[in-house]
Amino acid sequence: MIDVDVLAQLIPNPLTMLVQLCSTFVLFLLAKIFLWPSVQTYLGKRSEKMQSDLEASEQAKQEALIDRQKALSQLNEASDKAEQIVSAAVKQAKEEKAGILAQADKEADAARKKAHEQIEAERQAMYADMKREMVEVALSAAGKLLGEQNPEELDRDAIDAFVKEAGSYGE
Repeated sequence: MIDVDVLAQLIPNPLTMLVQLCSTFVLFLLAKIFLWPSVQTYLGKRSEKMQSDLEASEQAKQEALIDRQKALSQLNEASDKAEQIVSAAVKQAKEEKAGILAQADKEADAARKKAHEQIEAERQAMYADMKREMVEVALSAAGKLLGEQNPEELDRDAIDAFVKEAGSYGE
């Protein structure tokens, strides 16, 4: 059986403990004397870097906000210009429509007037043809009745006078 002193194992040796504390203190002093200034310098530079990065990010944020406002302003201007262009195009289209309709009305009126003139000319030609036909019928009837005793020119003049008188009475 192994004889182990449990109590000695649980309580540390005071001399070992003192040596360990002294060596830890010496290490701490060495670290404070030689390492602490460089650690402080490193931490200071790191803090400055972080601060400059923070300031740069804040400045970038401000520039982004300014750029955003400029973009919104340009967008609004472009929207206004587009609206003006569309309204001008609509106005021009309405004007062109009115011009086209006016031109169509003029052309329709001219066509109506021409048709009326053509109808009137045809009517006058028809009346003239009717008068000539009446004269010829009257001449042939008078020639048959009279047996061709009068010269034809005298009869034609008499019938023309009669037709003119009858035509002026109907008009």
